[in-house]
Amino acid sequence: MKDIKELIYDKYIKPTEADRETYVGVEIEIPIVNLSGEATSHNVSRKAFNSIVSELGLKKTKFDNRGYNHEALNEKNGDLFSFDCSYNNLEISFGKENSLIDVNQRLKDYIRLFNRELGKENHILTGLGIQPYYKKCRQDYIDCGRYKMLEGYLRKADAWKRIGGFHKYPGFGTFASATQLQLDVKKENLAETLRVFSLLEPLKAVLFANSDMPEDEPDLILARDMLWEYSTHGINPHNIGIYDVDITNIDALIDYISTTSIFCAERDKRYIFFRPVPFAEYATQNFIEGEFYKSGEYQKTLFVPDAEKDIKLLRSYKFLDLTARGTIEYRSMCTQPLSEALAGIAFQLGLASKLPELDEILSNDKVIYGHSYNANELRRLFSYKDLPAFVERDDLRALLLRIVKLSEEGLKERGLGEESLLAPVYDRANRLSSAGKDKLRLLTEGKTLTDIITSYAQI
Repeated sequence: MKDIKELIYDKYIKPTEADRETYVGVEIEIPIVNLSGEATSHNVSRKAFNSIVSELGLKKTKFDNRGYNHEALNEKNGDLFSFDCSYNNLEISFGKENSLIDVNQRLKDYIRLFNRELGKENHILTGLGIQPYYKKCRQDYIDCGRYKMLEGYLRKADAWKRIGGFHKYPGFGTFASATQLQLDVKKENLAETLRVFSLLEPLKAVLFANSDMPEDEPDLILARDMLWEYSTHGINPHNIGIYDVDITNIDALIDYISTTSIFCAERDKRYIFFRPVPFAEYATQNFIEGEFYKSGEYQKTLFVPDAEKDIKLLRSYKFLDLTARGTIEYRSMCTQPLSEALAGIAFQLGLASKLPELDEILSNDKVIYGHSYNANELRRLFSYKDLPAFVERDDLRALLLRIVKLSEEGLKERGLGEESLLAPVYDRANRLSSAGKDKLRLLTEGKTLTDIITSYAQI
């Protein structure tokens, strides 16, 4: 049997050795909002989904235990439509593409179709990172193996202990929405990409925060980070957030991955969850006690760990997540207003080809990094509606604009016109604002929440 390092190398590192053309993978989760201010109707969500599946001739690929279709594939281009965790949240995962311009056009077409159908019953897709009526919405997960496993795992916050405690929303997966980018990465650039983009995370909070929970965390405009950190996912801090050590080479990365925790396995076509165990430790256990969902309830079971088999279900939820496909998934960004849904994606894509230049800027920065805070601490500080007192606004603006300009250069070199998607990022950098801050400003100016929901739905 292979040892732990070999297993990790084969799953995560080996795919990055292949000489491949660079593709862009985009996934967008979009909340479905009931404009009456009440809970999202799952019947309305499913009805709209079924209409679009029929109209576009999509292939139905997954059904829940009640027979509801919750995933469908466009076989012509690889675009996948699904409900993420709940029928409150639509996810569109685009097939591999060369150009964000093509993705952006398809996204607009899809949003028009869905909002035409949802609008018939006063519902809408909108560009927010938190469902605005999350307190009223159902927080039960889709009734299928993987999601019921995830629900059971997250609801163990009531029983398990964690330093710092847990928040009170184990159902957060049903109302939190993100925009994710997957980019192919080469082995020789892997460690540097993780290190440099980790340094960028605080500045992404400044530009793209868009997830507030005003009744629970009135000062936060980037609550998604907190929801992950103070859930059962955050029991092991290596499974979430920013890399808290300097990943200098492949060996250091493999060591780090071995300390991330596994929390589920599959036996007899059943997903079993258990208290998270660092993978290197998991491989040494004689047995694990877990639970699985069956016929409406969770049942306890014992099983024997099999590291070689179970590594396929080892995954973290870090802001920069190395996948088994030889890609890095950039997953720290809230869903944005739909008219600028791909602005943050373009921002990161442009910078990915300017890694040495970005490294030079961030490694020598004194605007945010000259005050004894690390990236993780800065990300938390910039998650609030007010900037930290030590930050000079003009200096921060200049830093942001310099990095956006660098991204523009990277996109121009691709020669696909994708730099046009950066206009909203330039605007936010100039104003030191984000969609979350703009939402608060609009409310103080007298706009209603419905006005903002409708505005953020425009394409």
